[in-house]
Amino acid sequence: MSAANPTGKALDILDSARMLMMDRGFNGFSFRDVAASVGIKSASIHYHYATKADLAEATARAYRLAFNDAALQIDATSATGKLRAYGTLFVMTLREQEQVCLGGMLAADVSSLPEQVRVEVAQFFAEQNGWVETVVREGQAKGEFRTDLDAAMFAKMFVSSLEGAMMISRGLEKPQDLEDALGMLVQLIQA
Repeated sequence: MSAANPTGKALDILDSARMLMMDRGFNGFSFRDVAASVGIKSASIHYHYATKADLAEATARAYRLAFNDAALQIDATSATGKLRAYGTLFVMTLREQEQVCLGGMLAADVSSLPEQVRVEVAQFFAEQNGWVETVVREGQAKGEFRTDLDAAMFAKMFVSSLEGAMMISRGLEKPQDLEDALGMLVQLIQA
């Protein structure tokens, strides 16, 4: 039974699964790994999440909702400030947790993901692209951003560039490269 609003052990299980998937991807973790991290028997996880697919879906959904909340909490007055603050969410994940975005990690595993997890990944990126597109349109309307760029296409490029730069920066152990990429992306759109 997948908990809609997990608490207690179910929340601990989700947190552990998220950390493991952000580090290793979908194929790099098991119920046994999660159980060891939480300090329970792997059979106990089945009480909350019947299958690995159910656990991954719930984890991806919780991450998507939390990321959306973080984006909505951005309180910059300018569109430029909003894009920088949004990119900082990625930078902080890499610098502070030494991990990459769960959306990006799961997208890398898409060929082996269960359908229900693919749906969550697609929704994550649709929502992120939509949020960035809204900010770009706002910036264009205020004269902050170039109006010759298609807002929807730039949003997709912005999000995918951050995801890719994050993975490469992690692989090279150079988090500054992600920050540099963010700066360049913001510079590209400014009027």
